[in-house]
Amino acid sequence: MNKFIQVICVSVTLGIANLAFAHGDHERDNFATVSMVEAKGIASQEVARLIKEGKLNKSWADKPLNAAMQRVDNQRQWVVSTQGKDGGLDKILKVFLSTEGYFLSFKVTDR
Repeated sequence: MNKFIQVICVSVTLGIANLAFAHGDHERDNFATVSMVEAKGIASQEVARLIKEGKLNKSWADKPLNAAMQRVDNQRQWVVSTQGKDGGLDKILKVFLSTEGYFLSFKVTDR
């Protein structure tokens, strides 16, 4: 019976030791997710760059932006969008950013 109690005590001690050494420092925690305000600011800078490079019409400058975290191709991304006219037609501009704030792509679609 004495051996049985010792085995239980050792098992409990090892179980508690595992909890004591557990930590949350995993690879996915090393990347900081930008806030909605930061995502809008980054997207605004990217729109200005795309206009300067001639990839977007100047009509997209200084439009109010909406941002939402969405799943795109099974990955979480910031989708920053705005509505406007491009070539006289109602369009929606979407700027796709990683959760860390890196520019991924953009798309102009019909409204």
